[in-house]
Amino acid sequence: MPSARAATAGLGDIQMESIRPDTTDPIPLRPAPNQFGTIMLRFVGLLAVAIAILAFVYSR
Repeated sequence: MPSARAATAGLGDIQMESIRPDTTDPIPLRPAPNQFGTIMLRFVGLLAVAIAILAFVYSR
């Protein structure tokens, strides 16, 4: 014979148990992403290296 809890489970009346952490320390944040200027500098630098390599290969 099903219990009263099982009978109400089909109706969507389910109580969720709250889970709390053992400590109250704050959750550590992720490190800040790289700044846009740093990313652009790397992109331009790698692009210049790639162009120099292609120019060297083409001139041979």
